Amino acid sequence: MVNQREWDLVIVGAGPGSMVLALALAKKGCRIAILDRQSSPASHPRGEIIQPNGLKILETLGILPDLLKADVHLNKAVHFYQMTGTHLCTVDYQTLPKPYDYSLILLPDAIQKLLAEKVAASSNIETFWDTHFEKLSTEKGKIIGAEVTIQGKKTRFKAPVIIGGDGVRSRVRDAFKIKYRLHEYKHGYITGIIKRPEGFHEDSRYYLGKGKIFGIFPVSNQECYFFYMIPSHKREELQKQGIQGFKDDILSMNAKVRSLLEKPLKRISSWEETAFMPCFRVRCHQWAVDGGVLLGDAAHAMNPHVAQGRNSAMEDGMVLAEVLDLCFQKGDFSRKALQPYESIRRSKVDLLQNVGDEMTWLWNSGWEPLVWARDRIFRSINQHPDLHTKMLTTVAGLEMKPFNLQDRWRALHLWSKIP
Repeated sequence: MVNQREWDLVIVGAGPGSMVLALALAKKGCRIAILDRQSSPASHPRGEIIQPNGLKILETLGILPDLLKADVHLNKAVHFYQMTGTHLCTVDYQTLPKPYDYSLILLPDAIQKLLAEKVAASSNIETFWDTHFEKLSTEKGKIIGAEVTIQGKKTRFKAPVIIGGDGVRSRVRDAFKIKYRLHEYKHGYITGIIKRPEGFHEDSRYYLGKGKIFGIFPVSNQECYFFYMIPSHKREELQKQGIQGFKDDILSMNAKVRSLLEKPLKRISSWEETAFMPCFRVRCHQWAVDGGVLLGDAAHAMNPHVAQGRNSAMEDGMVLAEVLDLCFQKGDFSRKALQPYESIRRSKVDLLQNVGDEMTWLWNSGWEPLVWARDRIFRSINQHPDLHTKMLTTVAGLEMKPFNLQDRWRALHLWSKIP
């Protein structure tokens, strides 16, 4: 080894869950190294949603006031429409208890930059960019650190516990030899950022069709984020047809969408100005081993329909910080000592993954009977305040109350006419 460094904690991956964990533990005096293979905080042409459970965490860490001063969109409602333009329902965050009766929609850079600044300001945390995890460092079968490559130089980071926050295809998870199932959903999303259209004010909109989904959300005072669902295997075929065909498909939804988006979409001249977001689910046999633990997508990636990926990772970070604090006090980093973290988080994560799968089955369908049922359910939500509350509090991460069989039957509302 060219070099060797000693820390209390090594976190692989500089995502939101990792940074929240580092900030929470740094306050308790831990010396923390964050390692990431990117050369700098990642930037993507897409939007992020900070749900009320995420807002609570940022408030606890003292970050929310600064974020609210940034160029972000304070979102009070999401409107759902058919592709034809017919309104289906409105999900109203203002019905939630104050002070977290809204969500924030923003560019990933806004929250990542702020978290990175808070991390950099902490004397107990150091972030190492362009750092590639190679393997675990062990001694007599016990994890004692991580072996990495920093700008071509091999280095060992010694620590009593290693955290794998390195995403869906986690190398740390493989090094832990944790069994898992990785599922790639049939559909992904073409995403992009456009200038905020004239007349597009506080709206956040979904348009649902037969096997089609298009969404457009404000992310700042000047910009909107759009996403368009396609079968992942047709991505190359679509790109060969050219960017104009893609834009024409969006503009053909209805006259109002055409008048609203034709001008800003015209500025997109190539596929390079968009990105493709595949969708994954990760289910792990366990989240912890002796001397190591997973968080965020490495442990439990979920479908973006529940809009809880970033928020769940941040919740992981807060819960894991409390569990690790006890581990440091006892000097015990065994799987048994780390298990309370998984015990606290797993049931909520499993529920969100199941809700995401159910939404995918219903929302993405191109089968006419399911499309009819989906639209009917959306229309009935505004007529049943308790169903609206159940759906919203689950997606907001405040209280896990998914629809039961009776709720689904009521939502279909088969015995009455829905306008």
